[in-house]
Amino acid sequence: MSWGDVWVNGDKVRPGIDATGPRAPWIPAGVISSEERAFVEATQLLRRTRDSHTRAVEFDLQLTSTAVSKERSGTGKAVVGFEPDGLWLAVDVTPPGSLAEEARFVVFKQRVHVVAGARRAAERGTTGRARATIPLRGRARSRESPLEWGHGPARD
Repeated sequence: MSWGDVWVNGDKVRPGIDATGPRAPWIPAGVISSEERAFVEATQLLRRTRDSHTRAVEFDLQLTSTAVSKERSGTGKAVVGFEPDGLWLAVDVTPPGSLAEEARFVVFKQRVHVVAGARRAAERGTTGRARATIPLRGRARSRESPLEWGHGPARD
């Protein structure tokens, strides 16, 4: 596991994350590139403040798993999709070079959905191992952050 690794889950209730990170029923989905400025800024706000938060986070998921897709599969295969209901999403934000016991994860408070319109070229920043790039948006209720800490060391 490393910074930017993403896991998803389609259960009705968001599953927890333990000290070792997301485990089943979480599904490894892909990565967020280190260039995803909006996501990084939102996690920094989460880390520093409690009164002022970003209410929406948009980012590109570089999909690497065949078990996850943009749309739900109607073929009966075990594939989860972001449309129409969205998925729970967890992201590894552990600083590079950290020890395993210093692992940090953020999770979205609400299900994450595909961005309705094209906000930028999806190919930008795509790695060679990505199967597809999906633009996603996580939102928050008013006056809340869309993100919260999963499991990790105590925060300031």
